[in-house]
Amino acid sequence: MAKRQWWAKPRLRTDEEEDRERRVGWLELFFDLVFVVVVAELSHSLAEHISLPGVIGFVLLFVPVWWTWIGGTFYNERFETHDVSNRIFVFLQMLPVAALAVFAHDALGETSIGFALAYAAGRAIIIILWLRGGWHDQRFRPVSNRYAIGFGVSLLLFVGSVFTPPPIRFWLWGVGLLIDVVTPMTTLHIQARLPRFSTSRLPERLGLFVIIVLGETLVGVVRGVAEQHDLTLATGVTGALGMALGFGLWWVYFDFVARRQFKRGRWWPLIWTYLHLPLLMGIVAVGAGVSNVVASEETSLPAEVRWLIAGAVAVALIIIGLLELTLRRREDEPTHPQLSPLLKIAGGLLAFGLGWLGVGFSSTLLLSLLMLPIFIQMVYGAYVWFQQPLAEPGVEPHG
Repeated sequence: MAKRQWWAKPRLRTDEEEDRERRVGWLELFFDLVFVVVVAELSHSLAEHISLPGVIGFVLLFVPVWWTWIGGTFYNERFETHDVSNRIFVFLQMLPVAALAVFAHDALGETSIGFALAYAAGRAIIIILWLRGGWHDQRFRPVSNRYAIGFGVSLLLFVGSVFTPPPIRFWLWGVGLLIDVVTPMTTLHIQARLPRFSTSRLPERLGLFVIIVLGETLVGVVRGVAEQHDLTLATGVTGALGMALGFGLWWVYFDFVARRQFKRGRWWPLIWTYLHLPLLMGIVAVGAGVSNVVASEETSLPAEVRWLIAGAVAVALIIIGLLELTLRRREDEPTHPQLSPLLKIAGGLLAFGLGWLGVGFSSTLLLSLLMLPIFIQMVYGAYVWFQQPLAEPGVEPHG
């Protein structure tokens, strides 16, 4: 009997070609925990700086955090091994993420140099991992070489940014992130000849990250209530409505998106993945806005807070609708191929309208009205699911 290797050579995973279902492992769940801290820091910072510059800054900081997670996730998708080397490399990837969390709160101020170097360190590790994969599996070498070039240029821009003053420093970050995001697009024609991505594991991985940011929404609400000196009925109602928004977004995403596989093809996995970025930022922004509202002692709702919450709900619903268009449809799929995504997009437009027309709204009224477009999706989902016959006795079709 062959023994397990403690330091295995990475090889391209072929689970999808062999119809093997892959599940998320305990190590990946532990890896995700460090991102909980970063997301919490970014959400808290946004809640304290709700303005157009604050939102732009949040986007500039969230993208590198998300891209770091994507890098580790997709490397494991391609080359995961169950040995000591995998555990060591995962831990090494966690260290720069922890540093990102340390520097995140004032990453556009005094700690911007630390944030840039932390991101660069994370990129250096993932570049080494991709090159290692290409070295041991020649089929992947053309992809790993392109990754090394594109990601390497981004890394140099982040390192170089520490020698420049703001705002030039942040412009260099933006260019570096753009190169990071575009680089995988240049490899799609090569990756089309490689083993396919797992349609069982990747949806689970992205779903777990959605859970992370939804969890931060709940944390933000609880933190906002806890910061109140005098708890009142109005505070409790606002907090409950904030939790309801998070719960509603969970309901809609996991009923309509997470349970289904993305379409096969050259571009669909990438589009499906990238659409999650604005969705995740929207969910975090909802939590930050609600946290600000709950913690505030003002009776009126500032315009910037109103726009943040309404706009974030709108973005989340519209992106969920677009995500539906990237998913495969089985013969027994109960949702309508056009109506279902259109309901999400229409709901998002309604949320935008509430942000536009909600001048003078109290926080309770705005949050209550924003539940309406979410509730419509929940009702539609429940209706089509419970009209569906049971797959087998005792098994519910609605998860």
